[in-house]
Amino acid sequence: MTYKNSQKRYYDSSYVYFITVNTKNKQSFFREKIWCDLWIEELKILKELKPFKLFGFCLNYDHFHMLLRCDEKNNISQIIKFFKENFSRDANKIIRQTIVSATAPSRLQMNNIVKILQKRFYKKFIKKNNHPVFLKFSWQKSFYDHVIRNEKDLEEHYNYCVYNFQKHDLPENWRYTSLNYPELIDSF
Repeated sequence: MTYKNSQKRYYDSSYVYFITVNTKNKQSFFREKIWCDLWIEELKILKELKPFKLFGFCLNYDHFHMLLRCDEKNNISQIIKFFKENFSRDANKIIRQTIVSATAPSRLQMNNIVKILQKRFYKKFIKKNNHPVFLKFSWQKSFYDHVIRNEKDLEEHYNYCVYNFQKHDLPENWRYTSLNYPELIDSF
């Protein structure tokens, strides 16, 4: 089923895709290290549960880019939907539960990281400010994708993807780019 004004997507397991996903209303959610750490943990889980080839990524304050290739079982929409849903659920669970209490149970794969992030979130926002800075996290609907056409296109999008933090004047030592996570990156 196609929705009115929805983007036409081309699915093929041989395609390399350049993806851009924004937070809702371009909220600078990822200014806080705890959410960036959760994003990386969710990416690790995504790679285990929905296998795909990841060639590069960069997380910025209000969006992220990925360069990837799907397998035959999962198309690009399924992978991005899975990632967005799981990150949103876990981020909102941390926000919601830390408002009520500093500890809460979480899903099996995220148990330890969620507890650590809840404590950090509680100390940093709830206790310090007596109220949460972020009331709810959500992504912009849909996402932008570009099918890589040739080697030159691949090189340009790879460089744009992994060095995107420089374009947005993020710190020179910005941690949340694939340059710092070689264990997550597949070779072309």
